[in-house]
Amino acid sequence: MPTHLEALFDTDDDELTHRWEQLQQQLELQFGRQPGIESVLFLIGVQSRGRGYEPRLGKQTKQDLIMEGTHCVFETLGLYKRVGIDSNGLSLWERDSDAFPKLSLSDQEKLLRVAILSYFDAQNA
Repeated sequence: MPTHLEALFDTDDDELTHRWEQLQQQLELQFGRQPGIESVLFLIGVQSRGRGYEPRLGKQTKQDLIMEGTHCVFETLGLYKRVGIDSNGLSLWERDSDAFPKLSLSDQEKLLRVAILSYFDAQNA
């Protein structure tokens, strides 16, 4: 595993859980229900696109927005870099670090939580 990613996994699990629960509570107050990881990534993707929420989005568009959100949060960790915008208004991304190693589901979830919290830290700075 690249050294940069190793450092991300050194995040204290209890602290990560506490911060994640705080973020979920904050988003629950704002949106009326507690979101999971995919919902948070979707919201970030909608924000990144800059057009606001549009009702009746198709399944593929929703999946594209979740991926947009994923890239946005990974950008805050230096794992991806925005290199342009496509005709649908979604960003084009380039991996900005070594290839990702195979991660267990729990490590994938931890990396996403660390990235999401980093994204919100950067937004609130």
